Amino acid sequence: MTGREGTAEGSADSGAGTRIFSATWVLPIVSGPIHKGAVAVAGDKIIQVGTLNALTEAYPGAEVTDFHHAIITPGFVNCHSHLEYAVFRGLLDNKNFGPWILEIIDQKAKLSRADYEVSSLLGASECVSSGVTTVGESMYSGASLAAMRQAGLRARAYQEALGLDDNKIDETISMLTDSLDELEEESGELIEIGIFPHATYTVSASLYRAIAELGRQRGMKIATHLAESKEESVYIRSGSGVLALDLREKVGWDYLSHEPFGVTPIKYLQQWNVYSSDFMAVHCVHAGPADIEALARYDVAIAHCPKSNAKLGCGIAPLPAFLRAGIRVGFGTDSPASSNIMDMFGEMRTAIFLHRGSERDVNVLSAAECVRMATLGGARALGLEDRIGSLEPGKQADFIAVDTEYSHFTPIHDPYSALVYGANQEDVFFTMVAGRPLYTRKVLLTLDDEKITADAMEAKEKLWR
Repeated sequence: MTGREGTAEGSADSGAGTRIFSATWVLPIVSGPIHKGAVAVAGDKIIQVGTLNALTEAYPGAEVTDFHHAIITPGFVNCHSHLEYAVFRGLLDNKNFGPWILEIIDQKAKLSRADYEVSSLLGASECVSSGVTTVGESMYSGASLAAMRQAGLRARAYQEALGLDDNKIDETISMLTDSLDELEEESGELIEIGIFPHATYTVSASLYRAIAELGRQRGMKIATHLAESKEESVYIRSGSGVLALDLREKVGWDYLSHEPFGVTPIKYLQQWNVYSSDFMAVHCVHAGPADIEALARYDVAIAHCPKSNAKLGCGIAPLPAFLRAGIRVGFGTDSPASSNIMDMFGEMRTAIFLHRGSERDVNVLSAAECVRMATLGGARALGLEDRIGSLEPGKQADFIAVDTEYSHFTPIHDPYSALVYGANQEDVFFTMVAGRPLYTRKVLLTLDDEKITADAMEAKEKLWR
């Protein structure tokens, strides 16, 4: 098995304290693949990337870990997830978006805070073992913050906010402020806090504006679900449909009036002064040319979740048009309740197949572009590209190793092609964040996976009652 880690030490007078990690291929992302490459790490940072020979000459006292037949790449940046919902995987597999969101509300009510803590740990363990090193996490209960800290993940943890009753805006903002204060105290060095107004059908225009102002005051990033489904578009344009009737009745908002706005969800939000380079729109499946122009003008980033969007029957987002417009785009797995697994290889593969197929053009997306979106693209979408997303001196030592010692990788002509068309989360055998190994030889170093699995199975039983 790969992960055959050998250690070779030279003289201690040059490079002492430096660690070198080598593999058949190293993908810096900002430059071409390096055959028989290596990454030199000191503390939590990368200090040099190049060939193994060059790095061992430069740091003769370094500890060398040779991954042999493997690909070293920056850790994946999962721009949008809900780790808290890991125990929901496979529960609502064959429902369109409208019925799905109604039933997920009922299912969520069955779990306790302790259950969400277990579910979050399950999600965090899957991230670590599948090569995700940074998570853009939308939190419902807040339980995933502790799980990500325990796992050792880097994250932007967004606190969800909801509310359609404008008479309660001051109360909502006060409660949100208290939550943000608590989260910042608990976040630790690797986790930043952001705000997540849930969606256009659960957050009023006035509350969106108030949250945007709160974000500016606190210097926090904001993200929201936007233009995800046909149901959302119907709700905003005509004030009708399942989100205007069934959803509002289910959550007790049916006493509130709702006027149709006659525009798309993206143009609707544009009116309320919420867009900026600190704003990330999740999904944007139903985005037309005018919507895309608006997002580009305000430098809004997009989290593209191709598997979830397809599985819920929402559609295919116009990714090629986003990229042509110069919009910052990263991949998100979304929730295990909708996409089942948080496998970034699956997101890349789904994206390249969907967009090449729908455009009938192999030039719309390449394997190298997919890997870039899953790493540096995601970092740019979250505003973290100065720290992560590529293997460069001065950046954080967040990287993974993918085992290529299997028949489905042989032979490798192009390491990008091998990752996108052939790899899956089970091929990852090493994960490092900030110079700290979290997963090696397929063993979690920060979490007890057996206990997490057992506890998650107990929580799952509540969902069948």
